[in-house]
Amino acid sequence: MYPGIDMIEIERVARALERQPRLLERLFTMREREYLKGKAIQSYAARFAGKEAILKTLGTGLRGLSWHDIEIMAAPSGEPLVFLSSRAMVQVQVRGGSLVRVSLTHNRTQAMAFAILS
Repeated sequence: MYPGIDMIEIERVARALERQPRLLERLFTMREREYLKGKAIQSYAARFAGKEAILKTLGTGLRGLSWHDIEIMAAPSGEPLVFLSSRAMVQVQVRGGSLVRVSLTHNRTQAMAFAILS
């Protein structure tokens, strides 16, 4: 079992997306962008933190992967669901796991995510 955690200032994400509008496409898949459309910046920041936390569970960082290899969607209940590309799943299997789960949270100023590979 491998945990990963990440925290980010929401204002930092807002400034980055404002300065570099194409960053949205680089960080989030089309399905994530559709899901996030119209949501508060906290939701974007929490998903970014989620991706960072998942990369930590994989032990790779972005080496050999891209932001699009990790997709965080939501179940009808609101529970975050992690979808990984085949490249990312190889890393899961290398670490002896089969499943990655993530929990997302935020307040007015910070977003945080906790991921676990089991």
